Amino acid sequence: MKKRFFDINDSGPKKEEDKLSELFTSKYINKHFAKIADPSFDVNRFPMPGECFFLQSDTAFNAFTFIPMIAKAYKIKELYASTYSISRKVIDALIELHDKGFIDKVTLLISDSMIKRNPKTIDNLMAMCETRANVNAYYAWSHAKVCIMRTEESHFVIEGSGNWAENAHYEQYLFANDKGLYNFRKELFTNSKLKKY
Repeated sequence: MKKRFFDINDSGPKKEEDKLSELFTSKYINKHFAKIADPSFDVNRFPMPGECFFLQSDTAFNAFTFIPMIAKAYKIKELYASTYSISRKVIDALIELHDKGFIDKVTLLISDSMIKRNPKTIDNLMAMCETRANVNAYYAWSHAKVCIMRTEESHFVIEGSGNWAENAHYEQYLFANDKGLYNFRKELFTNSKLKKY
């Protein structure tokens, strides 16, 4: 029976965050969309071309948080990320963002020590790469933590101490929008001796 003044089951028009959370099955992605929707989230705008932000976190966000933040506002044409460590949740979230059209191309550079440290995660990643032409994973003896994302008009660069795992605590990040820096950091992926298994 419909109530005279309101229907308790009708919460009104859906917010953009609610629509996004319905789109994804990954709880990890939804958790990060909720973080960036929270008014207390520290990053309330993107850097303008040539601008750079210096950030530090105390568990408020991790290296992955920047991706849904940018994907919510812009279509990501290409994403390159290097990390020492990555979790299966992050891999699954990146794949879902790719499969749903938020990211066209994903290239990961992961420390080759992950192959022995976490073989199940690497097996999962390699299976995802085999079934998607625009998802690639490379390995090297690396401790670099860089993520670059190109959109139609921006060249975002995120660098910092945080790995792509869930254990981020006190971390520092540089968040820039700079084509020259983007091209320089892209050389890590294009001009280095990388292995593909």
